[in-house]
Amino acid sequence: RLIHDDERKWTNDNIDLTAKKHFPSCDHDDALKRPILYSNWLCKDYSPVDQEELREYVKARLKVFYEEELDVPLVLFDEVLEHVLRIDRIFKQPQGHLLLIGVSGAGKTTLSRFVAWMNGLQVYQIKVHNKYTMEDFDEDLRTVLRRSGCKGEKIVFIMDESNVLDSGFLERMNTLLANGEVPGLFEGDEYTTLCTQIKEGAAKAGLMLDSNDELYKWFTHEVMLNLHIVFTMNPSGDGLKDKCSTSPALFNRCVLNWFGDWSNGALYSVGQEFTIKIDLDKVNYRAPDFLPVAYEGLPKPPTHRQAIVNAFVFIHQTMHMLNARLSKRGSKITAITPRHYLDFIQHYVTLYNEKRSDLEEQQLHLNVGLNKISDTVKQVEDLQKSLALKQKELDEKNDLANQKLKQMMEDQNKAEQQKNSK
Repeated sequence: RLIHDDERKWTNDNIDLTAKKHFPSCDHDDALKRPILYSNWLCKDYSPVDQEELREYVKARLKVFYEEELDVPLVLFDEVLEHVLRIDRIFKQPQGHLLLIGVSGAGKTTLSRFVAWMNGLQVYQIKVHNKYTMEDFDEDLRTVLRRSGCKGEKIVFIMDESNVLDSGFLERMNTLLANGEVPGLFEGDEYTTLCTQIKEGAAKAGLMLDSNDELYKWFTHEVMLNLHIVFTMNPSGDGLKDKCSTSPALFNRCVLNWFGDWSNGALYSVGQEFTIKIDLDKVNYRAPDFLPVAYEGLPKPPTHRQAIVNAFVFIHQTMHMLNARLSKRGSKITAITPRHYLDFIQHYVTLYNEKRSDLEEQQLHLNVGLNKISDTVKQVEDLQKSLALKQKELDEKNDLANQKLKQMMEDQNKAEQQKNSK
């Protein structure tokens, strides 16, 4: 529930002070080394884990997740690992429900789906459309409750606040979180059918339940045991307060995990990951002295690739600063979210590839022209050599012809002289 960096810093400082006060003899630097991560993914016991070992393990699992479930690239920056472990801890608890609050594109739904997959849980999401009504929502709820209460399926029901088309949606979710049931959801024939399904499920579990009250009580218990609800919201100020007052169970029965916005380190890591396939390296690049540093961990001097990614972060920060300026003036602002940042990088990569393709095509045309010129020059040189040889042959034949002509003239003169002498 710690939202701002100063709150997190205050908490960490007080943890350190308390540890030094009550455990003065232990090595505090080693014992309280941040981040403090606990998990049972790397071993059977729920114990401290090394961040880099955890990152490599999650990377390996993500490759399988992409193939089997959802091909949405995830960048494992530090905050993602922390959120993943928090979600995992809640899913391992009975009645473990989550309220994830963060801006659009922060990864709330994707991370929930990944952790559900890691734990072998089925994911259920409603498909909202223009004609989606309260009756449709009730039918979706019946489906989820039957699967979790009668069939014993472990289900994660993910619902975004954008799916709440009617205040009745929240009322039903509030009741479901508080009681494990929604009164009036099953009535008449539907209730009779449900009781039959419950009896079958109880029989499989080795229970012999006769009365409808016993059956429904077991059904409610199974729902509370097998169903995990994840509600995702955007931090919206007054809207958040309104939901807190009208739907108390949404905040009392759910563990709140504040995603917020991405940190500068997260933005930088994402920028690096999404540009890894394009050639941004320049050997002789020298960063300008006036380069604005948007990410505190930027190496000095940065490479060309690092400078480009730093520029991504700087532009994103600039948009936030512009929003703050417009907000002070009372002007209308557009919320800047990680989704916009991802779109921005994607546009850059697309434009880079297009321009590179255009240049390569132009280079190809130039190379074809140069090759033709080179071939022509070579042909001309060959022709010149051939011409020189033929010229030499022609000169020799001309000389021979001239000699023969001269010889003929001399023979003719001799013949005339001899004729005249007679």
